[in-house]
Amino acid sequence: MNQQIADIALMMVLPLGITFTAILMSAAAETRTQKMAGVFLSFLIVVMDCIFYFAKNSFIAYNCDGGLLLTFASLFFFAIICTVRSEDTATKVGNIFLAFFMLSGFMGIAYWDRPTFIPTSDYSAAEIAAMNAQYQDYIASFSGVDAGTTHGNTKVVRQASASASAGQKAKDDGSLSRLESYLVDAETAIKRMTDITNSIDDFDPLPSNVSESEREKRSSQALAINNNAVALNKKVLGLFHPHESSEAHTDLIQASECVRLAAYALYNYTLQENPEQQLILFRQSRDQIGQMKIYLKRFWNGIDVLQSNNQLQNEK
Repeated sequence: MNQQIADIALMMVLPLGITFTAILMSAAAETRTQKMAGVFLSFLIVVMDCIFYFAKNSFIAYNCDGGLLLTFASLFFFAIICTVRSEDTATKVGNIFLAFFMLSGFMGIAYWDRPTFIPTSDYSAAEIAAMNAQYQDYIASFSGVDAGTTHGNTKVVRQASASASAGQKAKDDGSLSRLESYLVDAETAIKRMTDITNSIDDFDPLPSNVSESEREKRSSQALAINNNAVALNKKVLGLFHPHESSEAHTDLIQASECVRLAAYALYNYTLQENPEQQLILFRQSRDQIGQMKIYLKRFWNGIDVLQSNNQLQNEK
């Protein structure tokens, strides 16, 4: 499945499918009270859809995670509709649990996994549009797409840059503050990166006469490391950074990608029975860790340069 199909499925088909399902379930309710409650909750789902589609790139970052955000929120209200329509206690309790888990998924995507939803009190609409445009630009750079054509964001960036040209000292202070905030998040991600690489380093080679039960146990351990690496990679991709730190942030993304590839090679190593292929995958895992260290060194060098430039500007 390519990226365009994934975008359509996650941002259009899935949320709209839940919306129409909720409306049809409300119309098919037996009692008037159930119908009214279903209509009200269905109306809330439609309002969320409208806000998502018409307020994109303002305080909602319009990407696949935004579609998942909308889906979890829609399923939350859908579970409440099912709770209202349920008659027996067990079904009501089950739907209440479903609503709780969907709300947890919504909060997790919105505020932890990736800042898809950003409170407008923290940033202006122009700043958020510019940040989203930068995010799309550097993601496009990895897939060989012309970054200037991504979602037509070039014009938005120019407008945001022009509106931000006034008040140079306030701008410098704000840039320094955003850089410091970004470094806090980056250091947290690097700490997780180090923990994952330590787990890979501590993973002992499989013995030649390994049993199936032992292989299954070791592969489960490698799979857990791989899942952590994938989650870290998504976390790093979602970090919002000041524009001047784009180059350094690219190195951080490359480092997290190396960790993901190392963990994936380790997992495949535990599934492989051919000794020659095992050796190749084991070396690939170690080589990717070495590449990660190179990218991290470049990241910190870039950050040091940025901090030195900011210090010189403040002194001037």
